[in-house]
Amino acid sequence: MIRTVTGDVEAIVGRVLAHEHLQIDLSAQKGLANKIGADEEDAVVEDLCTAVEYGLAAVTDLSAPGWGRDPLALRRISERSGVKVVCAAGFYWDPFPEIALASPVEAIRDAMIAEIEQGADGSDVRCGVIKVGTAREPNEPAERLFKAAALASRATGAPVITHTSNCGQAAWHIRVLEGAGMDMTRAVISHMGAANDVSELVEVGRCGAFMGIDKVSFPKGPTNVELANLVRDACDKGLACQLILSSDVARRTMLSRHGGRGYPTVLRDFVPMLLERGIPAATIETMLSDNPVRMLTFAKGRD
Repeated sequence: MIRTVTGDVEAIVGRVLAHEHLQIDLSAQKGLANKIGADEEDAVVEDLCTAVEYGLAAVTDLSAPGWGRDPLALRRISERSGVKVVCAAGFYWDPFPEIALASPVEAIRDAMIAEIEQGADGSDVRCGVIKVGTAREPNEPAERLFKAAALASRATGAPVITHTSNCGQAAWHIRVLEGAGMDMTRAVISHMGAANDVSELVEVGRCGAFMGIDKVSFPKGPTNVELANLVRDACDKGLACQLILSSDVARRTMLSRHGGRGYPTVLRDFVPMLLERGIPAATIETMLSDNPVRMLTFAKGRD
């Protein structure tokens, strides 16, 4: 079962972008452009409809409460575009929310569980994934968030997707999640496209987690050429079944209407680059379809 903003589905057939933002507001931290809100809803739907032409079936929105997440807008966007949307529970970390600073792990866990089982932000829209991360150096509030995420995952069967500000944080993510009993095959360590070498992916992959190559066409960081080469090298190392591809659209200027490449970029621009590097079409579909669907499917059984 996969939990979407329009209800639970048994499966998703088609390509999935598992690390995106359809509604987000980081303008207080990063400037006015770092916002996709009500004014951009039509542009978001337009982009998604274009991506459908390239096989898009679903998107995971990884915005957190307090930073632009809008579950009811996500439902509208899903209904208008025909694209399944998964909403995220969890918390941002820069700055840490009050619950992370002042509450025990159990209270944070219960808040995540409530959003998965009851609804988010006072709505009846239930979350289908848990998002947590670290901004700079891991610290005590971050450790509480990660432990709570692992416990909420165990209780609900929902997967966990982490944010890394640099790839060196991945080992800490894995250690804390595993220490709290997380099944790492139910986790994604994001932003691993910033790895200096494929050996970093090999090391992270040993725990069984998925790894996000999820900043395709992003304005900063590795180029698409560098990312495509990294994906090729990772596939050569046998990691194709652990890779998740996405673009992390997180500001209005990344939308097609505002001059960006938009949500279609992975499917329209990046897939041909992978084919040019000799990656078989079936392997590409593993990364774009099989892996994210497997990740988003709730685990059976509960603690």
